[in-house]
Amino acid sequence: MIKNFDTIKSQLRELAEVINAFKSEAVQLRLIELVFEAARDDTDEEGGTKLARPAEDASRKARKVAKKSTRTEAQSTKGKTGGRPGGKSTLDRLVSDGFFKKPKTIKQVVEHCEHNLAFKYKQTDFSGPLGRLTRSETLSRKKNADKQYEYSQS
Repeated sequence: MIKNFDTIKSQLRELAEVINAFKSEAVQLRLIELVFEAARDDTDEEGGTKLARPAEDASRKARKVAKKSTRTEAQSTKGKTGGRPGGKSTLDRLVSDGFFKKPKTIKQVVEHCEHNLAFKYKQTDFSGPLGRLTRSETLSRKKNADKQYEYSQS
């Protein structure tokens, strides 16, 4: 695979002290790669296949990163259109549809979303937004007989 391997091996022994003087393993590895690159043929002796070089690997990785960073606006997470809407937007939709004309508990909101909207939520997805809607006086809340808050339109 490498011509004059014994010569390179003895040269590495001589260079070992210099290479080990560098604290960074990355620098040490790069120095060793440079030594081997200088001695390496582009093909191996048996099959004639090309050996991958670190510089080629690095440029391949750079192209891959560049490809990822050139995503279109539709693919970015900021302009996301698909998937499940958040708790706040779902509650806004329910308020505009008149869902809260009769008092509802958080559990009833979660069940309604699961059965009628086909979106699965946890109660914690709605607790914060319901509190904000209550503070903004879009909804009001009162405790029922079971000591649970029921939310209704003001």
